[in-house]
Amino acid sequence: MKPRMVKVSAPGKVILSGEHAVVYGYPAILAAVDKRISIELDKAGKRVKPISLPKSGLLKYALKRTIGLTGINPGALRIKIDSRLPIGSGMGSSAALSVALVGAFYKLTRLPWDLKKINEIGYEIEKKQHGNPSGGDNTIATYGGFLWYRKEAENFKIFFPVKPKRRLGRIFLVNTGKPIETTGEMVSLVAERYKKNPEGVKKLLEAIANTTKSLLRYILEEEKSSLVGIFKENERYLEQLGVVSQKARKIIRMFERIGAGAKITGAGGKKDGSGMILIRHPDEEKIIKFAEDRNLDILSVRLGEEGVRVEKEI
Repeated sequence: MKPRMVKVSAPGKVILSGEHAVVYGYPAILAAVDKRISIELDKAGKRVKPISLPKSGLLKYALKRTIGLTGINPGALRIKIDSRLPIGSGMGSSAALSVALVGAFYKLTRLPWDLKKINEIGYEIEKKQHGNPSGGDNTIATYGGFLWYRKEAENFKIFFPVKPKRRLGRIFLVNTGKPIETTGEMVSLVAERYKKNPEGVKKLLEAIANTTKSLLRYILEEEKSSLVGIFKENERYLEQLGVVSQKARKIIRMFERIGAGAKITGAGGKKDGSGMILIRHPDEEKIIKFAEDRNLDILSVRLGEEGVRVEKEI
């Protein structure tokens, strides 16, 4: 007997290292976090009824695309979202939404639970949102954990799961403000710099790639470096690349002065905010108090969390 209601969730993500360099064929490392989006599908509904959806347009498209790609129309549905992910923060909320919806659809219609196919449909939905996405966000939302990503060519991309040999504990996220620029504009900014100074920018991209490799060795416990040091080094290269605003730099320097490592995660921003920054410090309570004393919104996350999963089935 087919279930009448299912609830499926998928995680958000952070880019730990490799921003911008990944566009030029260098590696990036992504991590699934413990902030998730849940989708509840209920066949008892008389019509499709999105409830409190900041991304309702994407949701409707995602459902239509899933029906088209699977060839199964389950009829009228009621859809409910519960999101613990900040929207528009660069944490992969649209991919988590898409993957959770596809997973819920698969469970409700009794299709075999096939992560590869769920990921593929999630990627097709992401194209609507981002045009030419890397595929990293939907892949990490599907499989979870840590992901090594590298684009060898436009139609040949490597996604490789990284199995950590150490517990990375928690990191913190602080919002420096929503960037005025889009991701595409920030990518174009770096491209313009590359045209004007190819040797200089190439050296920066290679340096970012080296910090990504250091992070990989750290995760695999092959290197005794610290995440604080890796974040600091990575951030300096991103600042030299011109993708971190003065506003964000001031916040990052504040945290560095108390012994933290901090860096942007994502495309960044130049004129105002640069989006979320990642923060690592050996004393978690100190970081929380420091942020709260300065009225900064701080979010604590665990890294390497589970991918798409079934929460409830009735």
